[in-house]
Parts: sequence; structure tokens; C-alpha cells
Amino acid sequence: MARAKELDFGLKIHVDEFKRLSGSRLGVELGATSVDHFVTTPPDEVKAVARSDVIAVSLPGTPFGLGHKAYSPARLLLEHGGALALATDCNPGTCWCESIQFVMAQALAAATINAAFAVGRGDTVGSLQVGQQADVVILDVPDYRHLGYRFGTNLVYTVVKRGQVVVNPLQG
Repeated sequence: MARAKELDFGLKIHVDEFKRLSGSRLGVELGATSVDHFVTTPPDEVKAVARSDVIAVSLPGTPFGLGHKAYSPARLLLEHGGALALATDCNPGTCWCESIQFVMAQALAAATINAAFAVGRGDTVGSLQVGQQADVVILDVPDYRHLGYRFGTNLVYTVVKRGQVVVNPLQG
């Protein structure tokens, strides 16, 4: 990782998914873009991540799919001013969940702007504001509470990429 940093690669660290390995602390020390999984991370490391520019990425589909009781310590991270991103972790080994809707429920910021910063693109995507790329997903729901309630259902109505409609079921 030190060599990757010397070569100016962005660092993302897969940490503390099943055991405490001090990976989050290492991510902070090396200035990683993100620490991913972030499940068994001890409180002192959670606070260190919160005080840094490192984005903690929670992948809650994995513990859910494996029937584990431990999830990312998101509340502690947020209470200390940290940023949280969410992702599906869709993979055939531990989490066959393709639905970001299932993971995001009431965590829209974690799945948009914080996720954009977690991949080093928060300055161009992840929010609706002047100067951003204008990537938008419009969902077919009567109320925001359906995001968490209708998990596993594809609610996408229209997709806009760079300001252009790329998917719209009504247009065929």
C-alpha cells in the first residue's frame, strides 16, 4: 500500500469485515479514500476515521445475507462527524444483493454524495447542484418511505446520465 501511495494511486481498504485488524487506522494513516466494510471496527478507530477525510463504506447486505448480527458502527461514526457511504457489495461469495434500494432505505446521502467521495468523484457527481454532472435516477414511488419498504424491487422509472435521459420505460 505504501508503494501504491508513492505511485499516486488512490487507496481503498477492505477492512474489519469479520475481525478487528486495525485496517481503519491504517486507512487513516495512509490517507485512503475509503475504508470498506467497516463492521468490527473498534470505537477508537471509528472516531479516528470520523476525524479524517476517509469515507467509511458500509456494505450491509453482507452481514444481512450471512445472518451476522454485527453491522457497521454508522451511528458512532456520524455522531463524531464522519462521512458514511453505502454500497451493495454484490458478489457471489457473500452477498448476492443487486439492489441499492435494499441497502439505502433512509440513507440517501450515504448512497449519493458520500459514495461519490468514496470513489474520489465527489467534486463532479453525487449531488444535484450547479457544476455537477447531472446524473439522476427517478424512482416510481408515491412516497420516500417506499425506498426501504419495497426492498428488492426495481423502482427505477427514469435514468439521466450527464443531463441526458438514457433509460425511460415510457419511451421504450
